[in-house]
Amino acid sequence: MTVTEKDCNESNLEYIVTSLGEVFNHTQSNISIKRAGSRSVLEVEFPERYSEIINAEIADKIAEVIAINYKYDYFLRELKISGLSDTENEILLATLIAADLEEDKKYAFDKIKGSYELAIDGTFNFRLQPLKRKWADVVSYMPPSFINSQLKDFISYLLENKKKKVYVDGEKVYDAHYRRLKRCNLLGGEKVNLLREILLSNCGEIEISGNIPKDDEVYLKELYKDKIYFS
Repeated sequence: MTVTEKDCNESNLEYIVTSLGEVFNHTQSNISIKRAGSRSVLEVEFPERYSEIINAEIADKIAEVIAINYKYDYFLRELKISGLSDTENEILLATLIAADLEEDKKYAFDKIKGSYELAIDGTFNFRLQPLKRKWADVVSYMPPSFINSQLKDFISYLLENKKKKVYVDGEKVYDAHYRRLKRCNLLGGEKVNLLREILLSNCGEIEISGNIPKDDEVYLKELYKDKIYFS
């Protein structure tokens, strides 16, 4: 299976590889990332009996790249809201991405699965235009500015009725099956990465052990309130 991407987005291919390391090991797959002109190329060779499994796993991660990284880049470029600090803006972007993450991911996955040679950027630009139109609608609905507690109220509203539980150990986040989550690697920015990872998990409850960064702790308490448990 061959997956290509613009060379400036090679980190998206690296995300696929690191996320599926265990799968690749168990299926005796050979993986390589190389450059071809202005393109980065991921090649995965695997025994034929694992063909459908590998294809589905890679398609799932490509869909995640589109639903998180591409959506982040789109919102960062198109969404201009005043009254927010840089950190607050990053929190807002992560929350908006998380709001429809599973729906966006499923739509992209259905368009990708079954393909054994594809370009991520080309797939997005030519086969996933409805996603871009949907994101444009989200941008058009957003207010031009947030003041006082409006951002916190808005995010709290989006977090209502979330049921999943995640576990936080220091600066690492794990899902209910104790699998490490690294979706924040698909975002830009460098602030409150722990909080943004939690937001991208679409969780409703958080169990925390160990020490967490102070900035993350402040925002977590504001947004999740009594949904945080310490162990």
